Amino acid sequence: MAAGDPVAAAADGGPRGEDGELIMFLEPDQLVADKTKPVPRAVLSTRASALLWALRVFVVAVSAMVIYTFVSHLA
Repeated sequence: MAAGDPVAAAADGGPRGEDGELIMFLEPDQLVADKTKPVPRAVLSTRASALLWALRVFVVAVSAMVIYTFVSHLA
């Protein structure tokens, strides 16, 4: 395998593809500037959004129960 081979870099745990080759040649400040760019939100289906909201509600409800149980057993 060649030194610049993306497959070899991926096997070593390094970056993949053309982007990986470009990242290797960036100066540290260029790399930081590139990594601070915001990533756009993922477009989710209605079902996926509903499931995520249900998960949020579940986590809040369970958290409230755990806090109540903890506080009630302090006394």
